[in-house]
Amino acid sequence: MHHAHPAKAAIYRKACAIGILLSLTQIAILFISKSYTLGADTLHSVGDNITLAATAYLFARSWNTEETFTKKKRACLLLSVWSLGLGGFLIAIEAFIHLVFDGAMVTTSPFSVMAAGLIGWGGNRYMHNVLHAVETHDHDALHRSNLDHVFWDMVTSGAVFLSGLCMLLFHTTFIDHVIAIIVGGFILPYLALKRWGEGNEEVEHHSEHHAHHHHDDEE
Repeated sequence: MHHAHPAKAAIYRKACAIGILLSLTQIAILFISKSYTLGADTLHSVGDNITLAATAYLFARSWNTEETFTKKKRACLLLSVWSLGLGGFLIAIEAFIHLVFDGAMVTTSPFSVMAAGLIGWGGNRYMHNVLHAVETHDHDALHRSNLDHVFWDMVTSGAVFLSGLCMLLFHTTFIDHVIAIIVGGFILPYLALKRWGEGNEEVEHHSEHHAHHHHDDEE
């Protein structure tokens, strides 16, 4: 029996609760403000909540064997990297299409976009601090992937504020589209691939360690 990790599960539940509240706030603002960077930030935050909830469930219960736990943990990592990479890529494509065909005219209130950026930045910074309460030796590929989610959500929220400021000062959404393309099309997919590779290395290391331990027991 692989025992539960209630302390780690509690940390993830707290972070998930904060994330859900933050996503609902961003969705409400998104209804009144047209910003592709804010759309990217909101979709990314929804992906965060899903992976945080799945990770909380993973550590909240006990599993029959360590192998079962490892498989479920790998499934959570797969969910995390796909939501991180694919979600960002789709956002980048949408922003690029709208930039090319619709131009960069301001069609929303810059102040609502700036407010959403500040709220998102503060909320994600707090979530990142909450997740850092996990013991350092438990910072595996899954945990680092979740930290990536929250950190880059915080960065994207800062970009939302910057895009709103550019709308206010220069009356253009060009920077809004460009930020969404760079973050969604390049940074997030890169981090997803990196964390997936780290997860594979951890599985291989665990398998080698298990095989070596089994060999020693036979001797």
